[in-house]
Amino acid sequence: MGQQELAVRSGVGRNTVSNIENGKSVSGLSLLLVLEQLELIDEFQVFVDEKISEHDTKLRRKSRKYQELDNEF
Repeated sequence: MGQQELAVRSGVGRNTVSNIENGKSVSGLSLLLVLEQLELIDEFQVFVDEKISEHDTKLRRKSRKYQELDNEF
């Protein structure tokens, strides 16, 4: 499928599809619309869930680190 066809199916402009291919900034909605047409939305959801989990783990480790400090002066 070419850029023009993908753009029409997604409801975005051809330049938006080109920007996605070239790693340029696009709106989140545009990205999701294109991913949906490419049947990649589920893989994207897995990726997002993994990143959130990694971030949550880092925050918990950081939080525990501060809780272990002795506050007696």
